[in-house]
This record gives sequence, structure tokens and C-alpha cells, in this order.
Amino acid sequence: MLNRRRFLQRVGAAAPASMVSAAGGLAAARQVDGAAPDEPRVFLREDFHHMSGIAPPLTKADVTKTVDLVAGTSVNTLIFQLAPRGGMCIYETRVGQMHGSNVRKWNHAVNYRDGLHVRQLVREGWDRPQLFCDRCHEKGMLFFASAHLNLGAGAAEQARGTGRLSDFVLDSDHLRVGEDDDPRARHISPVRLNFIHPEVREERLRIFEELLSRYTTDGVEVHSEVLPICRFDQVSRCAPLLTRWLQDLKAIAGKAEREQGRRKRVYMRIPANPRAWQAAGLEVPEWISEGLLDGLICASTDPEVFDQDIDISEVVSLARGTSCRLLVECGTTLKKRRDDKPTARLLWAAAANAYQQGAAGFGINDMVRSQQLAFLKHMEDALRPLGSPELLETADKIYHVRDQPSNPGNFGSGLPGFDPVLPKPLEVGQPQEVPLRVADDLRRWHALDRLRSARLRVRINNLEPSLNRLRIELNGKPLPDSMLQITDLNYRFIKEGVAYQGSQIYEYRLSPEYFPVPGENVVKVTLLEKDPDVDLLFEIQDVDCSIEYRLHRHFEPRPIEY
Repeated sequence: MLNRRRFLQRVGAAAPASMVSAAGGLAAARQVDGAAPDEPRVFLREDFHHMSGIAPPLTKADVTKTVDLVAGTSVNTLIFQLAPRGGMCIYETRVGQMHGSNVRKWNHAVNYRDGLHVRQLVREGWDRPQLFCDRCHEKGMLFFASAHLNLGAGAAEQARGTGRLSDFVLDSDHLRVGEDDDPRARHISPVRLNFIHPEVREERLRIFEELLSRYTTDGVEVHSEVLPICRFDQVSRCAPLLTRWLQDLKAIAGKAEREQGRRKRVYMRIPANPRAWQAAGLEVPEWISEGLLDGLICASTDPEVFDQDIDISEVVSLARGTSCRLLVECGTTLKKRRDDKPTARLLWAAAANAYQQGAAGFGINDMVRSQQLAFLKHMEDALRPLGSPELLETADKIYHVRDQPSNPGNFGSGLPGFDPVLPKPLEVGQPQEVPLRVADDLRRWHALDRLRSARLRVRINNLEPSLNRLRIELNGKPLPDSMLQITDLNYRFIKEGVAYQGSQIYEYRLSPEYFPVPGENVVKVTLLEKDPDVDLLFEIQDVDCSIEYRLHRHFEPRPIEY
């Protein structure tokens, strides 16, 4: 028999999580003002287009509206890109060049408006970085200034009219990476500047020093995007130069911290896959062991693509016992038939997977742009659980297997990354295994009568269920037909058009003996018999696990029907 005290302790510990469910909205308590947090826990990333949707002239409140929108939610850190990779700064810099200041004629409407905003802020004496520092601190949040490590991807004279390219980038042909014969470089811009050159390193260090020393920022983010920052055959030569540069940056942060009496952190965004570190010349183990970074932000292969299964196991092992904190960044490009952006349930699953692996925090790589996060129907409710592993435990979730392609045009196809798992072809007698990471302890919550349902769904293309035979297994156990429901999408219209033409969804309502386990799971699909009259490729297109919880024991959201 369960000890009554232990039972009450367990139920009491789970109680706050009961507030998160698809069955009802969250009562989001907005504690707007307060002391700044000690360290980043949940962050949002914002870029220089944050006011592109606001017609000039600006009011002062327009500039920092982003902060006001997320203040009081779980978001405790705003990371703002003040020096994009074109080399311009979107404020009145003293060590670089201001956005649009070298434009003869504008040729990009959005960047033109950004230029109008920058000039108005300078004319009226509003210093954008300090405005963000002040507003974040008023609202009890941290403010990190972000600047690119690598410069000039896509830098060409005809792009001057965008206002994004500095004279340093445009006039430095002798500093460019140039053509790279390595096949891994075929999709990476050869006109980006080469970090091997001391002029490039010094220019970047001046910008970061300004952001740390001139403003009351809480830290900086070294934003690495287009990697490597040199030719592939120069990586071994460049790697120690980057480490030395980080040593200099850390010393600058320490000096600014002493002068301002304010904590100055240095975080860096990196690809989470350790194989990419070696390929790009990132000496991550040395950075951690030498204490050069206060935190790492781990991103997927393409940081803009939604990926809720970013494996951080190796970096967690490296950082264990050190002061280096690990955050996981999640992109928001979903590109599904109905939704271009992830739902709250998908984001909650991504955050739960991050915390389950040992992350100290989670963030969204998407811009509020002084609006709501347009893809989240109830933004405050969606953001609230992201900072609380306890709330996430019983938040409704959808765990979805990675299927989006990378974006070689922006981020290079040559670096080792997290390859898309799906789609996978199905041939008779040739099983296909699909990994599925799930953070939830379903057996625990089922024992407490808190679990409403756990459903495994496999979407297969071009297959007619009545004329073909499949076996679907989860962790080595064949799933019985008694749990199966098939949804026909062969020619299914929704408001966006035809949905997944030719597809069938095999959905299993899982009983406890078939629950996925916390961590890695394996879904195996075997085509046993194929209709001989078709010459179509059968493919596994989507695999997900949808989990729903009750608010508390014996609770149903709509129990009375009359």
C-alpha cells in the first residue's frame, strides 16, 4: 500500500503541472516588474527587422514593445541582434558603421524602412541598445546583445542598396575566403570574410567590446551562422586563432564587469553535433575547460528549422561540473501542409526533450517583431511552461520525428549535422527503423490517473490499407490491430487545399504495456505484402507521438453533454 505521506507529497509536487493542458487555457499570472534573473532560462531571439512592420515615425514605446509583450511570461532573456552579418550596426556605433549610412539609392523596401527607423532614433537621441537594456531591466529580464562572428556572406556591390553591407565588407576583397575546392563548400558563399586575417578578428572584437563596455548589457552572444569561418583547408590553422579571440573577448567582458559592477556573460551559439565542431574548427572542449564561455546555445543543423530532437549528450558531458551553462535553441520553420510554424504542443515537446537531456534552458529562434508570436494562438499560455520542467511534465505534447531538409543555401551542406530521418521508403520485407525521442514518464502519470491518451501515428504515402499489409512495432513490440485506427487522407480537402494526397495515417491508441520510454525509442515499420497492381513508392512521411493529460485524477473537460 502506498504510504499516505509519500502519496500526498507526490500529488502535491505534481499539482502545479496540472495547470497546463489542451483542455483549458492557462491563467497566466503576469508579474511584470521584478529583480533580474541570475542566468538565462528561456530566451527569445530578435533581429534588426523587429520594427519593419511598423510605419514611421516611431514612438519610443514602439522600440521596446518586444520586451513588454513577453515580460511576465517564462521568457527571462532577450537576445537581440545588433550587428548582423553584413557588417552594419543598427545603432549609432562609435567603432563600426551604421545601417544604411553608405547607401546611394535604396533597392530593398524592408531594409529601407529599417534605415528610416535607425535615422529617426539617432536624430531623436534614442540609443537603441540602451533602450533595450533599460526596459529589460525594468521588467526583470536579461538583455544579451548579439553580433555575428562571420561577416559578408552574399556581399556584393549590387547589394549596397540594401543598407546591410558595411564599407569594410564591401571593400575587403583581399580578406575574403574565396573559392574553396573542398566539396563541402559548394553551397557556402565564397565572398564571406576570412577569420584568419587579423583585420577581420580585430573589427569583430571592437564591436563586441562596444556592446559589453558602452552599454549595460548582461552579456553578448557570439552568433555563428555560416561555418566554417575560413576555407576548409585552413580550419586547423584558424581554430586556435578563434580560441585566442575568445580569450580576448572574455578578458574584455571581465573588465566591463568590474567597471560597471554588472555581470557580463559571454555565450556562443554552436551546432550541437560534435562532428561539426571538428569540421568547422570549433575547439569547444577547450573553451569549456578554460572557462572562456559562460554558456553555449546548441542549435540544429539549420537553426531556423523546427527540430525537437537536438542531441546534446556530448556537450552535456563536457560541461558537467563546470560553470558553462547549456541552452537549446529551437527553430520555428515547420513547413507542414497546414502549419508553417509549430504549435504550442510541439514546442512543449521540444523543451521537454531539452531538459530531459540536461539543458539548463530553452529558447525560440523566431522574432516577435513588436507583434505577438504570430504562430502561437495564445502566446502567453504557450510560453509559460517553457521555463518549468515541472509544468512541462504534464503539458500536452506532440513528439515529432525530424523530417525537414537542411537549408544548404544559407548554412552549408558540408558540415556534419542532424540529418532528416524521414521520409523513408518501404520495400517488402525490408524493415525501416525510425528513432523517436520522448521525455515523458507515461507509466508514472498513468498510475496517477493523469494520462488521458498516448497515440503513436505513422503517416505513409501511396499505400491502400485494404490491399497491403504492414507490421508496426514500438521498441520491439508489434502493435496490435485492436489499438489501430486508420485515417484516410487519399484525397482529403482542408481549407488550405488537398492535404497529403495519397496518404494514410496509422494511429495506435497505446495501452500501458506499449508506452514509449523516457528517452530514445524505436518505431519499426515493415511492409509484409504489397499490392502487385501498383508501381508506386511507399514512404513513411511522418511519425509522431501525441500525448494528452488530465488536469487531475478523474477529470474530464466536458463531462456533461445535455
